[in-house]
Amino acid sequence: MRRVLHVNDYPGGTFGGAEVLMTRTIDLLRNAGWDARSFTQSDLPDQRLTARRYLNNRVARRALRRTLDEFTPDVVHLHNFYHVLSPGILGELARHKERFAARVVMYAHDYHLVCPNSGAMWYRGREAELADLNRTDSWRYLLARRWDYRGRLYSLLKLAQHFLAYRLRDRRRVIDLVLCPSRFMQGAMKRTGRPTAHLPYPNPPFEPRRATRPRELTLIFAGRVEPEKGLVQFLEMLPKDFGGRFQIVGDGADRPAAEETRRRRGLSDRVEFLGRRPHDETMNRIAAAHVLVLPSRWYENYPLSMLEALALGTNLLVADRGGMREIVEDAGAGYRFIPDDSASIAEQLQRISTDHAGGRLNSFDVAQFLTHRSEPAYLDRLLRIYAGEPA
Repeated sequence: MRRVLHVNDYPGGTFGGAEVLMTRTIDLLRNAGWDARSFTQSDLPDQRLTARRYLNNRVARRALRRTLDEFTPDVVHLHNFYHVLSPGILGELARHKERFAARVVMYAHDYHLVCPNSGAMWYRGREAELADLNRTDSWRYLLARRWDYRGRLYSLLKLAQHFLAYRLRDRRRVIDLVLCPSRFMQGAMKRTGRPTAHLPYPNPPFEPRRATRPRELTLIFAGRVEPEKGLVQFLEMLPKDFGGRFQIVGDGADRPAAEETRRRRGLSDRVEFLGRRPHDETMNRIAAAHVLVLPSRWYENYPLSMLEALALGTNLLVADRGGMREIVEDAGAGYRFIPDDSASIAEQLQRISTDHAGGRLNSFDVAQFLTHRSEPAYLDRLLRIYAGEPA
């Protein structure tokens, strides 16, 4: 039986997309006859995180070494490892490859391999700015920016981790192939010098939902209300004559600022904050809305929420950048606006209103797009990658 070890900071069932995808992939592999296991912080005898461990977590390295020696996987599949496990674990993978000729692949869920900030953002106070990925090889550029909104010490720690792991030793060389959900991410990961392959996330599993959409045009935002998600800026630029409703599902550090923007602009009768909701209820609300809004200020990689919305027949309004642009282009459905451009938002909302009035807004066909991203298609490609076939 072939063996694969999935390595991630956090176990399945916690946090975000990386954990969800890891769990789904392990299930698919087990159903295909593989012995698939995970290694996460849950496997550490001591899970405390210190500045020293952030740079090189020796506790994680020892625990991973024992797991590799006992399990002897044919493939090690990396996800995120820089929060808790630390890039130091790449040294253990190099040792394992030398002894057992194992294959190491990594799913690039974010920009960690090429930027000190995994979201490719830097900060003026709490205001997030996009990093110039063409300049992240320049130390003058890196040292002149703050890579963590919490302050310069956190920023320097991220910069030190990046320097020690990828510039001084370039531990990235242990990775045989970097898997990229979007072509945009693939372009970014080519800066590592490692081979890359485009492998979109599989469609999220969902049950068909028969939701009746209201006659009134309804937009919905569902996710973390954090600075990089751009909700505050979107509310600042939402036209005052917008005639529909806007529901906001989620919570986070930027929620107070978003609620204050709603109050100050007199939008309380059209913008509703619902807070966190269970996943099933959130899916029902997305299915009952006309348009999912994703105004992210960072280079979103491959948002699963966009695929979920399309599968439910809900259209999209997204910032015209990164993986968001790519999904709209590939699916042939959705509307894109230029970030920080109120005229662009107004123009797209007018198009949405016109299509809604004409009964065209939620009449689109993305069956072929979704089929190409089905779980069987994903698994078939992944197994060929594990076997070392050309990417």
